[in-house]
Amino acid sequence: MRYPLVPLVNDLTFPLLFFWFCLPFGLLLILLIIWLHLLLNEGNDAAICMVVPNWRTTLVCK
Repeated sequence: MRYPLVPLVNDLTFPLLFFWFCLPFGLLLILLIIWLHLLLNEGNDAAICMVVPNWRTTLVCK
């Protein structure tokens, strides 16, 4: 087996490869945190939102 003339991972390519391999996991972690935040706050929205009667019916959430 012949080795390539330029290695795939060296001082120049390591940060780039590290970034592209970790990027999907970082994005999944951020999406998971946002999803869990929305899921946990789903039950609280009914208690916080109320209908304020005026000339237009509006929904006010605090």
